[in-house]
This record gives sequence, structure tokens and C-alpha cells, in this order.
Amino acid sequence: MISTLKAIMEIRGMSGANRLMFYFRKIPVIGELLPASAYAETSLKRTLSVIVYILKAIWAFLSKFAYLGLMVYLPVKLAGSELTLTLSAQYQLYLQVLLCLSFLVAAVSSAVILEPKRDKYIFVKLMRLPAERYMRVTLTLRGISFAVTFIPAMMVFGNLLGAPLWQGGVLALLLTFWRIACEALHLWIFDKYGIVVVKKTSWVWTAIGAGYLLAYVPLLPGFAVVDSSMLFSLPLVLGVTVLGALCTVYIARYPDYRNAVDAVTKIDDPLLDMGRMMKEARVKDVATREQQYTAEQLNPGQFAGKSGYAYLNAIFFSRHRRLLIHPVQRRLVIIGALFAAALLTLLFSQAAFNRMAHYLISALPTFLILMNYTSIGERVCKAMFYNCDLSLLRYGFYREQSAILSNFRIRLLRISLLNLIPAAAICLGVNLLILLSGESWGAADAVIFCVTIVALSLFFSVHHLFMYYIFQPYSTELNVKNPFFTIVNSIVLAAGFIAIQFKSEPGIFAFIVVLSAVVYMLAALILVYKFSGRTFRVK
Repeated sequence: MISTLKAIMEIRGMSGANRLMFYFRKIPVIGELLPASAYAETSLKRTLSVIVYILKAIWAFLSKFAYLGLMVYLPVKLAGSELTLTLSAQYQLYLQVLLCLSFLVAAVSSAVILEPKRDKYIFVKLMRLPAERYMRVTLTLRGISFAVTFIPAMMVFGNLLGAPLWQGGVLALLLTFWRIACEALHLWIFDKYGIVVVKKTSWVWTAIGAGYLLAYVPLLPGFAVVDSSMLFSLPLVLGVTVLGALCTVYIARYPDYRNAVDAVTKIDDPLLDMGRMMKEARVKDVATREQQYTAEQLNPGQFAGKSGYAYLNAIFFSRHRRLLIHPVQRRLVIIGALFAAALLTLLFSQAAFNRMAHYLISALPTFLILMNYTSIGERVCKAMFYNCDLSLLRYGFYREQSAILSNFRIRLLRISLLNLIPAAAICLGVNLLILLSGESWGAADAVIFCVTIVALSLFFSVHHLFMYYIFQPYSTELNVKNPFFTIVNSIVLAAGFIAIQFKSEPGIFAFIVVLSAVVYMLAALILVYKFSGRTFRVK
């Protein structure tokens, strides 16, 4: 087992070192300091593999803190501040949300024992490592790292809500044993019925949706069913521990891991098949077929008077109207459903409706995150790349600065107009709900709210298009190949969560958002003009 673990760690480390060197060489200026011959330096790669494992360990701890902080602790604190709940009551809500997300939802969606994974293909199929040895080593390593990285985060956030530190440690161990039991259940279902649960996407997404509703809906009235005395009772702790121990023995003694690995890596050249399947799913999301075009869309006369890139983009937006309109329609349906749910709340509970309206008044910074997901910019950029730019970028004239800036301006205007539709629906819906609640909400408050939402809509319209032109992250198979694209997007999202923590006047917040949108738009135009000639290309 030790030799197997050593071999797996060494190969993963070298693979991580190769990726680290590859992305370092992509950094402008300083990337040139690392020559291509460095890939052959074994001693350097061993040193880098150590750095890779240190970074992975740090990320493992940080990801647990981010998960508990953003998904569990923050929503509970927001609900607690609105409902003026005691720390004890907030802790019960914290446990309830954690139970729904980590114990129930993750038990279905995050099982790893039968997940399709490239690692399994490389070690078991290519390197001929016995499936039993590979699975037992990797599952043992994952179980230990899962518990170790969860314990500090559990202790910290539990203690912030007034719970003793020991409860955080016990909760992390309970979660570890419970997840082991769930892994064993997935394996038993496969062994008994030949079903890989994580591949049943309809079941998985149903469980995810139900779990998230159970987790977050009770936060509105502050209703908690879970009690810490019940969760940490000796019979329950012993029961989960014994169950986890028995399931550990079952997993360790399972005799047919080869069949399990074959089932999730496709015996008939799984890596290629898996890649093809993922590519087809990504392409299907943005591709169009000629049969879908109407006679009106194919009629060139409708674009009379247009020329150059205005003509090109007019054709694109006309023929791909479905890809642009459907996402907007889906967002309008979601906004309408939430508005209808709020009206139902008004009919059944005036007090709950008033609390919701009071939260909307003070929750303007939260829309910094919501408007990011409301924007259709990222999907439109994928559609533009696959259906238009992928072919034209092979020609030098299309990568000239004047051509890029002209396309950028035309596309920014169209994306901004489309994003303003759900933004207007949000403005209308929120203002109506607050007015129906009887809360103090004057014309100035309504104007500040609407200006902020519109500015955020424009900000993310610029952001997604700017990121596309500066980083052009998509490969020909629509994989995201640029890590800086992901990093910058993560920073913008993190800024939204940080903004929620600061309580500022709506007028000041609106001014900051409007100013940021204007500055970002001007900076985007300048940077796209100066640098996109080198960055906007096919990868």
C-alpha cells in the first residue's frame, strides 16, 4: 500500500509540476524566464511537485472555509441579523443548513467512489495499476484529508456562533463517517443493480434542488428543526461512527473494483469517449443548425444599409436569436416565479412578507452577486466564438485592432440591451413588492435602486465581453484553457461577497457602482484596443 501511495503521489506531483510550468510560461514578460527545456529537468520538477502539494493542501483548507463561510455561515448570519436571532438560534439554523447541504445533498451529488475521473483511466488503464490497490489507497487518502481539512473550518464557524470547539471537531468526524457510509451505499447499489447513481443526472439534480430548498427556505422565518442536543447525543454519534466503521470495512474488502472502474471509465477507450461526450454537451449549448433558420433570417435584404462588421454582427445576432432570447426568457420566468411566490407569502403571512420586503430594502449589495448570474454575457461569448469567431480568427484582418474594437463596441451594445431586460424586470418586481408591504420607500429610494441594478447590468455586460477579448479562454472544443480567466472571475465574485459585509448608504453604494461601471467600460475599451490583438486568438 505504501509503494502504491508513493507511486500515485509522485505521478500526480509531476503532472501538477508540468501544469504549473505551463501556466507560468503563459505569464507575460516573466514567463519567458522559464525555457521550454525546463520540462526535462527532473530535479526542478520534483521541487515544483512539492510546491504543488503545498498549494493543494492550502487550497483544501481554504476551500472548506470558503464553503462553510459562503454557503452556510453567511446566509445564517444574514437571516439572523434581519430576524434579530440569538447566537444559539443562529447555531441551530447553521446546523440545519449544514445537515441539508453536506449530509443530504452531498451524499447524492459528491460521491467519488464511482465518479468518472481521468485519474482512474491513467493509473488503472494506462499504467496497469490493480484497480483494488488504486481505489483503496485513493479512498483512504481522501477520507483522511476530508476529515483533517474540515475540522478547523467546523471549529471556527461553530465557535463564531457560540458553540464549543469540540462540537466542530465531532461534527467534522460525523460528516466523514456519514460520507463513507454514503460511498458504501453507492458501491452496494452498483454491485446489486448495476446502477451508477452519480450518472443519473435527473435524480442528482432533483436531490440538489430539494436539498437547497430545505436548507434555505426555513431561513426566511428563522425556523429550525435541528437541535444541537439531538445532533450531538451519544446514541447518534455512536451510531454514525459504528455505521461509518462497518462501511469502511465493506469498502476495504470489496472484491470487484475492476468492474467498478470499467463502468465509469468506459472500456472502449474511455478518455476519448468522455472527452467527446463533454465536447458535444458544450457545443450543443451554443451551436445552431441551418434547419433552425427561418426564411426571414436567411433573407439578406433585411440588412440593407449595413456594411462591414455591422453587417457581419447583424447576421450573427439575427441567425442566433434563439441562443440570445431563450436565456433571457428563462431568467424572466425565474423572476416571475419568485415574484409569484412572494405574493403567495403575502396572502398567507403578512409578517413574513414584511420581513422579506425589509430585507430587500437593505440587500442592495447582494444584487452585486445576483446580477452576475443574471447576465447572459458569458453564454453569448461562447456562442460568438463557436459560431463566428472560431473561423474568422484564422484570418489576419479579423485580428487587427480596428476590427476588434469595432466588433467589441457593436457586441457590447447588443449584450447590454439584452441584459437590461431582466434588470428591468427585477426593478419592477422589487419596487412593487416593497410598495405592497407598506415599508417606507420613497421615489428617491426607488430611483437609487433602479440606477444601481441598471449599472450592475451594464458592468457585467462589459465584464464578460472584456474577459472574452482579453483572455479568449475557449479552445476549439469550448474548454476553458486560461487560468487567469477563472482567477479574475473569482476575484469579481469575491468582491461581491465582501461588499455584502459592509453596511453603506444606498446612495453611496449606487454612486460607487455607477462610477465603477463607467471606469470599467472606459478601461475595457482601452485595454481591448491595446492588447487584444495579441490575446484574441484561437487556442
